[in-house]
Amino acid sequence: MKHLDQLAALLICLLETLKMSALAMQVTQPRSILVDSRNVTLECAYNITGNRTAQVLRISIFKGDLQSHKEVCAASFNSTTNYFERTAALHCQGRPRNGSVLITFIGLNTSHSDLYTCKMEKMHPPPYIDDKGNGTWIFIREDRAEVKLCRQFTQGTLVILVLAAVFMLYSVVITCLHWPLGSTACILRMKEAVDMKCELIHNCDEPATATWTGQRWETGPRQGKCSERTKKNRTMNM
Repeated sequence: MKHLDQLAALLICLLETLKMSALAMQVTQPRSILVDSRNVTLECAYNITGNRTAQVLRISIFKGDLQSHKEVCAASFNSTTNYFERTAALHCQGRPRNGSVLITFIGLNTSHSDLYTCKMEKMHPPPYIDDKGNGTWIFIREDRAEVKLCRQFTQGTLVILVLAAVFMLYSVVITCLHWPLGSTACILRMKEAVDMKCELIHNCDEPATATWTGQRWETGPRQGKCSERTKKNRTMNM
């Protein structure tokens, strides 16, 4: 009888061991994600085989390969948890579902493109089991709105520069066209001033001739009454 009790206890332990060894977890995730926006959603699916129902689970997201991976989001949840949010290395939001967890990263940019690995852990009830996915490559393309805005700004600046160059060229051309006319008018005014001075000094009816040499004015011999009066004045002075 005693031997039978021992044999029964041995069988129960063996069954419990077989039952516990049947518990396992498998985590799957997409191979890659290509997005344009700054918010990226990663689905970490898990499957627990066995008869024990998980009451408390924990999810962790690692960024980088196995040698340089870094935990960027982690949270524990149970069957009644509908939402959680963490702001550690990255801002992440989680929505547990039946057999998976949706992790949304907020405010990513092109520098965050990397390999992201999901890790699931069954914390309670015992026994503890865990598993990791194969990783998901997340590629974030450059924001097209910013590129479009930059291009528009560049085109607008180019138009303004072209218009400014056209107006500047127009001003230079107008100045070059009016400069000879202005010089001629100045020369004519100077000539008129010389003639008027000659008339005032010598009281001549006809002004003396003036020639511009390029550096100064030279007056020529007077004609008519002015020449005769000049000669007469010189004779009287002698």
